[in-house]
Amino acid sequence: MNPPITSRSETFQFGVIGDLHTHWDKIDLHQFAATDYDLLFFTGDLGGGSKDSSLRMARLMAQLTRPALVMPGNNDTFDMAELAAELTHQRGLNQLRELSGSQMQRHEPIRLCGYSEHRIQVGTRIISLIAARPHSMGGPNLTFPDFMAATYAINSLEESLSRMKALVEDAAEEIIFLSHNGPRGMGGQEHDMWGCDFKEGGGDWGDPDLAQAISHARAIGKSVLAVVAGHMHLLTKQGVERPWLKDANETLHINAARVPRIFSDKENVYRHHVRLTISETDLVAQEVLVPEYG
Repeated sequence: MNPPITSRSETFQFGVIGDLHTHWDKIDLHQFAATDYDLLFFTGDLGGGSKDSSLRMARLMAQLTRPALVMPGNNDTFDMAELAAELTHQRGLNQLRELSGSQMQRHEPIRLCGYSEHRIQVGTRIISLIAARPHSMGGPNLTFPDFMAATYAINSLEESLSRMKALVEDAAEEIIFLSHNGPRGMGGQEHDMWGCDFKEGGGDWGDPDLAQAISHARAIGKSVLAVVAGHMHLLTKQGVERPWLKDANETLHINAARVPRIFSDKENVYRHHVRLTISETDLVAQEVLVPEYG
C-alpha cells in the first residue's frame, strides 16, 4: 500500500469542489495554486452533459498543482480511460493503470476515484478516504447498469455494497466517505440534503448502498467522520435552499453542490468550495466564497 498523503502543517487542509457543470477555469487554477490545501476532491459532473465539455474541464483540471481526486458523476459516463488520460496528461492510453481499486500515486497529482481507498495522515492520525460508487444518479436502483458492469464489474446494488464493505474492512479505524451522491436516510422532503425535488411527492434520493456501507463501518467499530458528496443541487427546483451541512449520528454530512459554483452579485464574482480542516482531534467544515476581484 502506498504511504498516506501527509499534511504540511499541524492540520490537514482538504478542499471540496462541488459539481462543476463547466464552471472551472484558469482563474480557479490560479486561486487554488495559492492555497494551502493538501488534497482536493471534486464531487463530479465536470461538464454540461456532453463528452466534449467534460474533457475540456478535465484538461483544465489537469493543470492543478495540488493533489486531487475526481469522482465521476452521472454526467461523466463515457470512456473512462479517455477521461483519466486527460486528467493525468497521459495521451498514450496504453500507459493507464487500473481505474478502480488503486491508490493515488504521488507522480499523478490528479486522478479518478471510485471503489477505492486513499489514506491521509495528520500527526499520528491516519484516516481512510473511501471513494464510493461513481456515476450515481441517486434513487433506489443501480443507474447505468451496462456501463457499470463493463467498467467496474458491478451488476447490482448488492455487488456495489459488497465492494464497499471490503474497502471498509481493510480501512483505517477512522473513515471519510467520498461520493457523487449522498447516502439514503437523510430525509425525503424536496429540500432535504438528498431529497428528490424533480418529481411530485419528493422522496429520499440518497444511495442505499452507500448508506449500508456506512452502517457496516459503524457495526464493525469504525468511526465515520464525514460523508462528502454533491449531485443534488443546493437550490432546489422549487427555489428552496437545502442545507449543505448536517451532523447526524456523529457524522458530518456535506453536500457541496452549489450550482453554479461561480456566481455574481452587484459587487463581485464569487467561486464556491468547501474547506475541511482536520486536526489530530477534530474535523471542521466551512463554506468558502473566493472573490474574483479584490
